[in-house]
Amino acid sequence: MIKQVFLFLVILGFSQLVLAEVQILNPVESILDNGSSIQAGFISPNQTFELIFSDNSGFGFEWDRLDIDTESLPSGWKLVGIEITDTSLIAKIKVPKNVQPNFYLLNLAFSNSKQPSIKESINVQVVVKQNLLDVSFARQSEESYSVVGGQVLYKAVISNSSIAPHELKLVSTLPSNWFIEKNLTVKPNSNLEQDLIVVPQVYGKTNFSFQADSLIEGVVIKTFSSELNVRPTLKGKFASTFSGFPFFTFSLLPFQLIESFISLVIPA
Repeated sequence: MIKQVFLFLVILGFSQLVLAEVQILNPVESILDNGSSIQAGFISPNQTFELIFSDNSGFGFEWDRLDIDTESLPSGWKLVGIEITDTSLIAKIKVPKNVQPNFYLLNLAFSNSKQPSIKESINVQVVVKQNLLDVSFARQSEESYSVVGGQVLYKAVISNSSIAPHELKLVSTLPSNWFIEKNLTVKPNSNLEQDLIVVPQVYGKTNFSFQADSLIEGVVIKTFSSELNVRPTLKGKFASTFSGFPFFTFSLLPFQLIESFISLVIPA
C-alpha cells in the first residue's frame, strides 16, 4: 500500500513537471514547454520593450513569480522591472543605445510560491536591427493651386516593425503659422496614418519639405519635398491697401483717393 501511494505521488509530481506550460501573449502568442525557445521579434537600439505572459500554467495553478537570469542579459541591457497583474506577468527590458545588431537570447523562469518544486524556464530570442521605422509622405489635395488661408492636405504613413513603441516628430521648413509640427507614438508592429494640414498665409510659389525625426534614435528617418502655388484671395490682395486706414475713415476713402490724384496732377 505504501509503495502504491509513493508511486502515485511520483507520477503526480512528474505529470505536473511535464504538463505545466508557459503562455506568451506579447509581442507574439505561443504556448511553450519547459526549455523551449521562441523568437519575439526585432528591436532597435535605445528602445524599451515588454514581454507579457499569462499567469495560467495550464495545470490548475497560476504562475506568480517571473525571474530573468541576469547572466543571460547581454552587456548593457537593463531589466527595467517586472510587474505581476491579476492575469499576467510582464517583464520590461531596455536595450542600450550602442548595442550591435545581432541575435540575443534571454532566459526566463516561472514558478509558483505555493508549489516551489514546479518551475519552468524558456528562452526568448530578440533580434537587434536598425531602420525598423519607415515613413512615407504624399499630397492628398488634388488641386494644383491653393488660396491664402485655405487648407492643403498631406498624409504621412508610419510603419513600425519593432516590438517596442517608437516616438517621432514630424516637422517642416514652413513657418509655424503655416504648419504645426506633430509628436507621435507608433505602437509596436503597427502602422499609423497622420493627416498633415498646411495653411498658406502668403500668395506665390513656395518650396518646402517635411521631415520625420526619430526621438529614440536621434536620426532623420525621411524627408519629403513639395511645392505650393498659392493664389491670393480678394481680401488678401487688398488688405495692404486698407491697412493704413483706421476703421472709421473708410467713408473718407474716395475723397482721399481724389486728393492723392490731384496732388499728382497739380503739385503743391
